[in-house]
Amino acid sequence: MRGRVESVLADARVRQAFRYIFENEAAIEADQVRITLIPAPPFGEAARAECFAVELTQIGLSPATDTIGNVIASYDGPGSRPVVIGAHLDTVFPASTPLELRRKGRSLFLPGISDNGCGIVALLWSLRAARQAGLRFKRPVIAVGNVGEEGEGNLRGIRHLFDSPPWGSGGCEFIAVDGAGIERVTHQALGSRRFRIRMAGPGGHSWADFGRPNPVHAMAGAIHAFTNAASIRRPGTSFNVGVIRGGISVNAIPSEAFMEVDLRSISSEHLNDLEIRLKSATAEAAVISRVEYKIELMGERPSGKTPVSAPLVEAAREATRQFGAEPHLDIGSTDANIPMSYGIPAVAVGAGGASGNVHTPGEWFDPSNRYLGIQRLLTLITVLAELD
Repeated sequence: MRGRVESVLADARVRQAFRYIFENEAAIEADQVRITLIPAPPFGEAARAECFAVELTQIGLSPATDTIGNVIASYDGPGSRPVVIGAHLDTVFPASTPLELRRKGRSLFLPGISDNGCGIVALLWSLRAARQAGLRFKRPVIAVGNVGEEGEGNLRGIRHLFDSPPWGSGGCEFIAVDGAGIERVTHQALGSRRFRIRMAGPGGHSWADFGRPNPVHAMAGAIHAFTNAASIRRPGTSFNVGVIRGGISVNAIPSEAFMEVDLRSISSEHLNDLEIRLKSATAEAAVISRVEYKIELMGERPSGKTPVSAPLVEAAREATRQFGAEPHLDIGSTDANIPMSYGIPAVAVGAGGASGNVHTPGEWFDPSNRYLGIQRLLTLITVLAELD
């Protein structure tokens, strides 16, 4: 693999593409900010998708939007066994989130500027540089701006893409470009299940009706029982009660209460065990407290793994080394979960630069040396698709 990567890096056309990326950082940054300023919560990505499609058209591609909202464009036309590169269009933030850019030194402060503003712009500029340098490939290269990666989006865009692949029944290799950094090569999918639990009772006055079933008390009992039962940490496994709500007043017995629970594991067996414990604790607490309950599956991300020996992983690792970084094999929850769960070679990589406070209003991105991440992405695409 080292020889293949070095051969790509030595090609004059690739070197030309690299110079183009390096010389256009100001334009790349401007595109990143402009795209990130378009609100794109899960199920509300249409405006950002339209912007992404326009950018692809300006590169000279012919994007199309599928029935779920993914924007798809082929770099070199139809064919079998494509290299598919996806960058999710959505952010974790609601449409009402204030989007106002702040700068501090080189750092850009803006919700979603890293996740996934830098991933979107890396995909666009890797293809723009390839076009400018006249790169042609032996295998098709397909760009995807996909919807629904975050939260309740539940990977819906990539699920749809791989359930109805526009390239047909043949295989592919998939690269998710997600967030900042250059060292990370995510080759193992962290599975997760998210549940919304509702408990309900008659409600009443805190004094006059004292003794009636209290859904909040029942919810607290369920949380206590579950966290105690699941407290022995299994390798590669976690759980979190992230949301609790219910009630209308301090002196009113609530008529209902809700909680949202996140279970994660690299092992399907451990994930099943956590789900059983959660449901058991909830049912027992409801019986003890005499309340009704309902458990709803909010979303599920499958686990999976691309072997370290797979050419895709080897290429990603070697390309990373060639850009002066030591690759870090990682476990994560990304769009790559879906193809990995189907046995399709897939990885997720960062787009260069550095970031922090991701998924918070204080999210920031530092574009210093970001060009290395885009050059690394173009190298990986070129090694896999092979220069024509």
